[in-house]
Amino acid sequence: MLLAGIVLTLKGQPPTEQLTSFVVPFIGTEGAGNVFPGASLPFGMVKLGPDCADKSSNSGYVPGAVIHGFSHVHVSGTGGGPKYGNVLVMPFTGPFQPEEIQSQPANEQASPGYFAVDLTDYHIKAEMTVSRRVGFHRYTFGDNKERGILIDAGSMLGEHHCCGEAQQLIGSEINIVSDTLIQGYTRVRGGWNKGGEYTVFFSAVFDTPAKSYGTWKGNVASPEKASEYDSGEKTGAWFFFGNGSKKAIQAKVGISFISSGKALANLQHEVPGWDFDKVHQDAVQTWNKVLNTIHVEGASDDMKKVFYTAMYHAMLMPVDRTGENPKWHSDEPYYDDFYAIWDTFRATNPLLTLIQPDRERDIVRSLIDIYRYEGYMPDSRSGNQTGRTQGGSNCDMVVADAFLKGLKGIDYQTGYEAMVKDAEIPPGGNQQTDGRGGINEYIKLNYVPAEYEPKEKSPTLHTPKLYDRAGTRTVEYSANDWAIAQVAKGMGKEADYEKYRKRASNWANLWRSQVTDSGVNGFIWPKRRDGSWVEDFSTTKAGSWGNFFYEADSWEYSFYVPQDARALIDSCGGPETFVKRLDTFFTGPNYRVDNEPSFFTPCLYTYAGYQYKSSDRVRDIIQKHYTSAKDGIPGNDDSGSMSAWLVFNTVGFYPNAGQDVYLITAPHFHRAVLDLGGGKQLEVIASNLSETNRYIQSATLNGQPLNRAWFRHSEIANGGKLRFVMGPKPSDFGKEHLPPSLSDPE
Repeated sequence: MLLAGIVLTLKGQPPTEQLTSFVVPFIGTEGAGNVFPGASLPFGMVKLGPDCADKSSNSGYVPGAVIHGFSHVHVSGTGGGPKYGNVLVMPFTGPFQPEEIQSQPANEQASPGYFAVDLTDYHIKAEMTVSRRVGFHRYTFGDNKERGILIDAGSMLGEHHCCGEAQQLIGSEINIVSDTLIQGYTRVRGGWNKGGEYTVFFSAVFDTPAKSYGTWKGNVASPEKASEYDSGEKTGAWFFFGNGSKKAIQAKVGISFISSGKALANLQHEVPGWDFDKVHQDAVQTWNKVLNTIHVEGASDDMKKVFYTAMYHAMLMPVDRTGENPKWHSDEPYYDDFYAIWDTFRATNPLLTLIQPDRERDIVRSLIDIYRYEGYMPDSRSGNQTGRTQGGSNCDMVVADAFLKGLKGIDYQTGYEAMVKDAEIPPGGNQQTDGRGGINEYIKLNYVPAEYEPKEKSPTLHTPKLYDRAGTRTVEYSANDWAIAQVAKGMGKEADYEKYRKRASNWANLWRSQVTDSGVNGFIWPKRRDGSWVEDFSTTKAGSWGNFFYEADSWEYSFYVPQDARALIDSCGGPETFVKRLDTFFTGPNYRVDNEPSFFTPCLYTYAGYQYKSSDRVRDIIQKHYTSAKDGIPGNDDSGSMSAWLVFNTVGFYPNAGQDVYLITAPHFHRAVLDLGGGKQLEVIASNLSETNRYIQSATLNGQPLNRAWFRHSEIANGGKLRFVMGPKPSDFGKEHLPPSLSDPE
């Protein structure tokens, strides 16, 4: 007898479950998660969901807050100024009073590809589902009142955000073509990436002809007027459909970044009919397919909710806008909404490389194509425009990760060209967005000096005596250089390999061994051009755009040497001293679970020969900070970054991004089967696993003893079986054969 919800499969294959039943899109909507709970496909261009309260939420959604309508373009898990919130649709009853059309919510429901809510002020049940570029609305009216729908072409999120990150309306337009077809656009600039203008075009159709209509521009409403044209003001339209209790009105809204005609073509191609339930079920099956790339056994339903929701969140961004690039024509894939690669290169991109290699291939091709046409690969991008670079040139890590793991179908020669440009060519006046800021100084001095360029002038930033992320940039540029070195070696470019291999040790030029804090010696520290140390600084001074470190302090960044943990451990006084330093870090106030710079730090115990401590730290982090509650993500999900970290670590290993190495951490499942594509599967088994038996005693890989707590991608690329034998006490597993580091003897 098959369990409910499981479908027959071929012998030896894991069953295909309806895994969408374990996805809870509301996880991360409270606290700092900022996730989008509305309807979307994996990497879908249309993200249809509610815009609430004062429209200042990054995702548009605020739990329990008044709803102004449902817009079609959103991001998920991001911080900074909100972006998008364009083309808003809202049903209502009674007279049209635009400033008063809003409703309290009740009975909110969210699942993959679906969002529903009762609009209690109007007794309307609002439901929505999506295809890739189309939003599908179904509104069921409960009262026998005049049924109305408005389309707000001027709506957007974050209109009043601070710090120069507010969105600003450039113009909008709406044109009522017939009693069932409406077209228009929204043109906006700004948002978190301080981007130039972007235009969202739409074509909307109703399944019920409107009996009357009107439009507005600014504060002026015009009954029976069919068009409002671009004038730098907000425009919109309203429609009445007559009285009707228990009657549903459906609307489909095609979206395009090219034209309203393209939006209509998208609509007609993707959703030609009016079967809402079929479109919904198609979305569910699309999600089930991608979620079934990892099948887990031996977990509670609650843990499955945490796990599969994390997988779901890791597949919302970036956004597949292939065929929707308004800037250039190319046969390459086109992706947007990288927010930001500084976040996603660490876990999200390696996760896609493993379980969705074709998707990651297309993402990498898109990044390289952006370089072809705009001169640099982006660190962040939204609204078809590159935004600010947070630290290093971390597209280098993404390209290297794909190259070293053997992803096919990528123009690595052009990718390498882009990486070398990052490492060598100053970006001119665009040091905030392109390439590597301070690269001349980095090349000349082998570090980025603390005073290399003035900080951004912003009244919201504290006035520092240091400038512009020099510490973050130095340690990340060093890691980026190692990524370039490895690609160079793989391409047979020996001179380049030696050059960038040497530069990958530049982090050590900011290592000040005399600094002491909490019994720990040696920290990354600001240094001037003349080689003198800055004295007015501390190990706990964190910062933002205009400071020495970005979003972390020296405690955190002094661990960020993923390319050469061996040298880092030596700088700290050897393995035993290093382990004590890690213990002090994790048990003190300086470890920040809510931010990316410390993603890899739990794995560092393994480089010192203490894999079991990595396992302990990972388990402790997951148990304390990841839950199935609405605040169950410990910080901004950052385009699925926090979620991807969880996925890897619960399966039992974690990538050293930009390399071909995985570190074994803390398996949470008795069995996990990963679909690697092309009929290849990796099976991970944790024999005897329990709350008590949490430590790895021994391991085998493909039937052979594995006496190290790491493995290379090539060892699993064709599938295989990784088996752990678990026990109640720490063991010496992984103590002798340590993970590779740059400074290992060649």
